[in-house]
Amino acid sequence: MQHWTEVTLIGLGSQGQAWAQNLKESGLHVNCFLRENSPSRELATKLGLKIIDNLSQNSGPYLLLIPDAKIHSFLQENPLPTGSQLIYAHGASLIEHHLNTRYPDYEHFLLAPKAIASELRANYLNKGKTGAVYSVEFSQDKDTSRKKLTNLALKLGITAGPFEVTFKQETTADLLSEQSLLCGLIPYAAKHCFDTLIKNGIPKELAYLEAWHEVRLIGNAMSQHGPSSLFSLISPHALVGAHLASQELFDKGYQETIEKLLAEIEGGQFFEKANQFFEENQTNEVQSFWSSSDIQQAYEELKNSLAD
Repeated sequence: MQHWTEVTLIGLGSQGQAWAQNLKESGLHVNCFLRENSPSRELATKLGLKIIDNLSQNSGPYLLLIPDAKIHSFLQENPLPTGSQLIYAHGASLIEHHLNTRYPDYEHFLLAPKAIASELRANYLNKGKTGAVYSVEFSQDKDTSRKKLTNLALKLGITAGPFEVTFKQETTADLLSEQSLLCGLIPYAAKHCFDTLIKNGIPKELAYLEAWHEVRLIGNAMSQHGPSSLFSLISPHALVGAHLASQELFDKGYQETIEKLLAEIEGGQFFEKANQFFEENQTNEVQSFWSSSDIQQAYEELKNSLAD
């Protein structure tokens, strides 16, 4: 069995750039599929990637690193050779559109790093730690595919795992963690805290440090020390306050909300809501909400003095 020595990149956004650089520096030949008028062609050349405009010109898997919402239409508009091997960085598009059923002549793999693009790249350069999961459930030869995927993960810079899961498990975990914790809870809770402090006479600099900047410090402590040690490291007042507040904040209604979010993900209703959101272009409203917020202004004023 030979490991993959060549891959074809579909998409040169943040994740695409991180994957391309890591894999290229690990010795793989990285092609990049770009249309003639693509503004990314100059970047691809700068990164030393071979630009191709014919999707049959590859001898390795296709890395689908375009946004999840665009993968279905991309496959509709760009027929691939029979037997093509597709590697998804997230499972959402396959689950939403049943792509394994729609395209049974392709092999569908999952390799999902649990890191944003900048961290994936930085950890590779600094020999840091990055976790990932993978799936070979739609492979014709699972043992061979498992070995190839884990080797590709190693070249990408994965140090924890990759751990074998299903597409559905990764999709469910990814979407629920984003909605109920990482993107739906932490930033919005930080803004609520900031706004409450400002309303009650706290200077914006202090409010920003407490409500936004220290989130990173707590996140680092959580990752480095684990749950038990975190609550040994924080102050007694922080420990008591956190415990008492959690009983107020995370009540029965909160748990019911999380269960509802999970049910909508597993039942497909979330994808329906998301598609309507995209069609109505409400993403611009969310961006405007944050860009015009007082906490964004505080960030702009303080970012240089607080930068690493």
